[in-house]
Amino acid sequence: MRLLIMSIKVGGMLNGKYTLLVLMICLGISSFILVYSRNPAGNWNPEEKALEAVRNSPTFKWDGIEDTLKVVESFKLDENTWIVVISFTCRHSGYGDRTGKIVLQVLTEHRAEVKVVNGCVVELILDKVWDELNQKPL
Repeated sequence: MRLLIMSIKVGGMLNGKYTLLVLMICLGISSFILVYSRNPAGNWNPEEKALEAVRNSPTFKWDGIEDTLKVVESFKLDENTWIVVISFTCRHSGYGDRTGKIVLQVLTEHRAEVKVVNGCVVELILDKVWDELNQKPL
């Protein structure tokens, strides 16, 4: 702010273009600081990352019921690693995209264990039997 006041005083002595340039630079720097102070690098929520991964997973996208999606528990393994447990219900049995497959029309409860490392989902296991990221049984 002090720089801005000083540039206005100096700008009045020199010309309007210099003042405008200094003002634009100050405004740009202030905007940059404001954006990064509200969302600093490395500031991620493991539960949000895990919920997003489950919402976008083939099993949930195929017939998951949004209102049933909830975080059951989450715990920190180390400084950058979290396990988030999420439960949800699907309208049919099975895992993954079941298009063209024979499935039972029955409400099916699922429990997802999501491992988040440095803000990235590295593992998503359903019911301790299905690798959702690689779409295969364990």
